Amino acid sequence: MPDSGLVAALKKSEMFSSLDSEMLQKIALLARWRSFAAREMIFSEGEPCGGFYLLVEGAVKVYKLSGDGKEHVLHLVWPRETFAEAALFLGDTYPAYAETVRASRAVLFPSEPFLALLRAEPDVAIRLMGGMALWLRRLVGQVEVLALRGAASRLAGYLLGLQEGSAAVLPAPKAVVAAHLGMTPETLSRLFFRMEAQGVINVRGRTITILDASELRRIADGESDV
Repeated sequence: MPDSGLVAALKKSEMFSSLDSEMLQKIALLARWRSFAAREMIFSEGEPCGGFYLLVEGAVKVYKLSGDGKEHVLHLVWPRETFAEAALFLGDTYPAYAETVRASRAVLFPSEPFLALLRAEPDVAIRLMGGMALWLRRLVGQVEVLALRGAASRLAGYLLGLQEGSAAVLPAPKAVVAAHLGMTPETLSRLFFRMEAQGVINVRGRTITILDASELRRIADGESDV
């Protein structure tokens, strides 16, 4: 019998949300729990693909290194999201680095057993394609936000998305969040300073208290600036 906790994690994920109970149990039998400490490397660019992952707890950054060793964050992975699927389906090496931002727990789907299941169960493959299409649509939306909105608008929208009650807690260090939003850490700090000066937010470490949600929404919509 598959691990019930693992099946529950699959049900909550975006990629596997369209699968029925029987399909989920078949996949769960192949999967393996993996735990990582904060700032632990999960895989490196050029490493043979051993499978893809579903993040259950924590946060993971996927990044590449420039020729001078500068880190460029491509994507931040949050719980319920999968990563490294492209390497799996292309039968290739990992195209980037993946490192935990904080202590994390993930599910590994080993390459060969998972691909063998898809060959034997076409219905599972078709359902998974639907889940991946939804993820791609969301990713395209993120790219549009980065391309069309100014830095202040992107930051305001991001904080509103994190908001719970009157606060938003950054899920990663500010430098990582800045890279995720397509700006430098200096720009992020400058925007936080200006928003604080205008009485829109209050910043204490990673906890951002939202003092004026309506103004923050106007900034996010491009109707106001800082």
